[in-house]
Amino acid sequence: MAAVRAGKERNRKHLMNTFVQQIKENLVRRGPEDPLVRTALKVHARTHGFRVRFAGDKISIVRGPREMILNKSEFVLVPIMMECHDLYFRTINNRPKNGREILDFSVPGVHSYKSNGTAFHFPSIPEDDVMDAYTFWYVPQAGDVVWDAGAHAGATTYFLSQLVGSTGRVLAFEPDDIGYSFLLKNIEEHGLANVTPVKKALDRRSGTASFNMDGTMAAAIHDYLTYSPNAHLKSVPTVSFADACLEFGVPSFVKMDIEGAEVAVIEGARDFLTSHPIQFAIESYHLVGGERTYKQLDAIFPKIGYEVFSSNKFGQMFTWARPKSA
Repeated sequence: MAAVRAGKERNRKHLMNTFVQQIKENLVRRGPEDPLVRTALKVHARTHGFRVRFAGDKISIVRGPREMILNKSEFVLVPIMMECHDLYFRTINNRPKNGREILDFSVPGVHSYKSNGTAFHFPSIPEDDVMDAYTFWYVPQAGDVVWDAGAHAGATTYFLSQLVGSTGRVLAFEPDDIGYSFLLKNIEEHGLANVTPVKKALDRRSGTASFNMDGTMAAAIHDYLTYSPNAHLKSVPTVSFADACLEFGVPSFVKMDIEGAEVAVIEGARDFLTSHPIQFAIESYHLVGGERTYKQLDAIFPKIGYEVFSSNKFGQMFTWARPKSA
């Protein structure tokens, strides 16, 4: 009877999650101008101690003296930016104005990190500075070959390139047209001779995929996105993990932030990874198939002889994995 009750409870939760997901998808389809969407975001903000304001083509997320400004086209990111609000103000230099701290990500611009003052060009929201999280289990060494999967504009690429030095190599995977153009700009501006940009998306298998091509941090393969406006879809080349290793060499370390595709990539590489020891640091808070990806990764890695650990100790969910013998 206990098993039956547990099964019924799982079904109930699944139906409820599906119902809530359908409501959210309906709101996303309405767009940022819809009064119902704006009301939903304002209510969500109040519930979490924020205020949301709409003005022209901008959305402000405000708490206390801190104001973060997004372009209205990125309205689907408002909830996650509330979660990351403190992280961004802690790591990105802000612009003081009239006693307020302001981070304006509503237009392309240059933003610098508090940790070392290094500045980069970004199309909109910068990459969050979570190098402490990426290097929690393994710090890339001079001479290492490392991958930055989901390089976006290349800030993490830069920090990885400094760690591996002139004898090392960084492969920066970024299939988004806008993100790739900013990646190239930052590689050139910082003289990153040890970085090779790769305009492909990692996926379960090599081929092509429909990609949400919008230049934001949410740009990703359409199949794995929770919310994705069809207006930005474009076919991009994909490469499996094993095929990428054949083409570019086997890395010692992989940083991965690929908006939900991480489960498919690791699942597709299971056989390869059993015989090729690699260290992983993966952003795993993404929702795929009604479940956070860290839960799926926690189940996959032990089956191929890897030690795995997931935690939100750095402000959002990360998964670290390494061969048990490492």
